[in-house]
Amino acid sequence: MRRSNYDPYGIYKFYDNLVEFAEEKDFFELCLARAKNADIIHIHSRADVLLYLRKKLGDNFKVIMHFHGSDLRGIDQKYRSLKLTSIPKAMFKRYTANKIRKRNNLEAIRTADSILVSTPDLLSKILGATPILLNNPVDQEHFCKKQGGRFDSNKRYFTFKTEATSDIEWIIKFCKKNGIDNVEIVDRINNPILYAEMPKFLHQYDIYVDVRFVNNTLLENFSKTALESLSCGLEVIDFQMKKWSKLPVDNEPMNAANKVLKIYEEVM
Repeated sequence: MRRSNYDPYGIYKFYDNLVEFAEEKDFFELCLARAKNADIIHIHSRADVLLYLRKKLGDNFKVIMHFHGSDLRGIDQKYRSLKLTSIPKAMFKRYTANKIRKRNNLEAIRTADSILVSTPDLLSKILGATPILLNNPVDQEHFCKKQGGRFDSNKRYFTFKTEATSDIEWIIKFCKKNGIDNVEIVDRINNPILYAEMPKFLHQYDIYVDVRFVNNTLLENFSKTALESLSCGLEVIDFQMKKWSKLPVDNEPMNAANKVLKIYEEVM
């Protein structure tokens, strides 16, 4: 189940035969209606939904709480180009939202039957429970290698500027320091690329630079784009400037699915 009108990259529209949509005002009630007939509920990110269902249904179901990067890291937005006095409402709104998110996350961790995280760096951010790492799967039918390959010999490097990338200038300097001075910055905030078109977009390039500096921290895990790039046959340069050319087996869809099924069995 997914909120309507909140799919900037068209991921859920791409899989619409598997997704049930609802407006935000109806979302909690739809979740409640479906939860009444479920043995296990797997919730991504929305700790507030978990708390609502517990309030309405008590302990009459098993729940998996699945956290992703920004759920636990948050995003510290930089306002360097604006005067502080010009954005008090935006800052207060983000501060309040982050405070509520952290409070809901802590309560969700306390009440969930199992906690999953999508990347290794998130394991240390779960307090009071033992989380399980479930690596993000990649749809290898969609993100498949291009037949024939590129004809020109000049390697094209690129990286994304996204909402979760808080300091793109630091990334550019880091790349240049390590000998990569021709990386293209693709602004995915103002020019979102639809999920359906991502393989075609990726096939224009040769190497994805997976260097992300978020909240003053250099992230060590593969990003979703890095995994999709590997599946498409691109090379990926990680945070240590190490080059990768093959999708890790843990990110292959059947391996991830089998691990989820095992977790469900253990919870029941």
